[in-house]
Amino acid sequence: MNSKKNPFKRRTGVLPSYFTGREDELEELKDIFISTKEGDPGNIIIYGPKGIGKTCLLIKFQEELKDVEEVYAIRIPLVEGSFTDIYTLIVDKCADSLDIKVSSFWDSIKSMGVNISYGIGFTLSREIPPTSPSVAIEKILKVIYKKLKGKDPVLILLFDDLQRILINEDTQRVLSILQNALTELNLKGLKIMFVATGAYDIFSRIQEHTDSAVRIFDPYELRPLTLEEVNDAINIPSKKENVTFTQEVIKRIYEISEGNPYYIQVIAHNCFQEANENRVTLVEFDKAFPTSLNFLSQREFRGMYENAANEEKKILDIFIESDSDILVYKEIKENENIKYEPSKVLKTMVEKNLILKKSRGKYKLRDKMFKEYLKKSNNRN
Repeated sequence: MNSKKNPFKRRTGVLPSYFTGREDELEELKDIFISTKEGDPGNIIIYGPKGIGKTCLLIKFQEELKDVEEVYAIRIPLVEGSFTDIYTLIVDKCADSLDIKVSSFWDSIKSMGVNISYGIGFTLSREIPPTSPSVAIEKILKVIYKKLKGKDPVLILLFDDLQRILINEDTQRVLSILQNALTELNLKGLKIMFVATGAYDIFSRIQEHTDSAVRIFDPYELRPLTLEEVNDAINIPSKKENVTFTQEVIKRIYEISEGNPYYIQVIAHNCFQEANENRVTLVEFDKAFPTSLNFLSQREFRGMYENAANEEKKILDIFIESDSDILVYKEIKENENIKYEPSKVLKTMVEKNLILKKSRGKYKLRDKMFKEYLKKSNNRN
């Protein structure tokens, strides 16, 4: 067992010990930032599957702007809640980042005539007529912007996990409300850049409810890491601890993780623990992989599978038994174990992230690691 300091992380949403790739993504964000600074604000939604590195990209972008004068990048991890919760979250995070008392923000918001709930059974002002959500968020952002230091500041709001606020008809209007507010603020010369992250299907979910909101937010899909980037992500930090991963292991990790940074970190972490004579070969990989799969099973896979309906589990069985990664609708429908029209079940499975819809009538399991778990849980070879 290796006693060296393990450089690999097993949690999502934290920067790895070595940040690799994402040059194009960071360049895109910087271009939008420059455009915003020059008076033409931009807004972008970065989307992709869980563990692909969306939060890490936000943290890295925020870090690179940390010492830039008159630039204020504030990350706001979203939580499920009502409009009031979202207002409060924005104010609290901005107050904390700008080192300004929360009460100072709310006093300023009150003076602008905004009446929204603040805490249980309390509103900012009972004398002022209720304010529409769009006007409220516009005025709140205006108050925040006015408290920034400098003659020509840029405010960058980094909203993490956008899908968390798209849970019901009430909060599904948030993007439309943000669209209206940002448009008005930009017309008034306030330089506010909006960046959000979301799940792989975030744009289809937005379009289902607020199609017009998509127009102001540019989509950017975060791709998996390449084989070369996986090599850098693993060997550069491990070599600092005098441990080397062979190219065969790097390739195996790349193939099974499909370039997903979170899976890469988990597998590399356990391989590092098994390093023998400062090397990780396929022998050590084979010892470490069951531990990695068990860890991911406990964190995510097991709950997903156990919460799946019986009809969904039957379709998952078809994927496990197939030698093909992609199944067409006809293959699923005509399977001897499917005694019903599977369209609605497939749609639900996509929404649950059990499977992905690659194109019209074509589906695949969410990823290879999930397939490995299903094989193991069903005692298949």
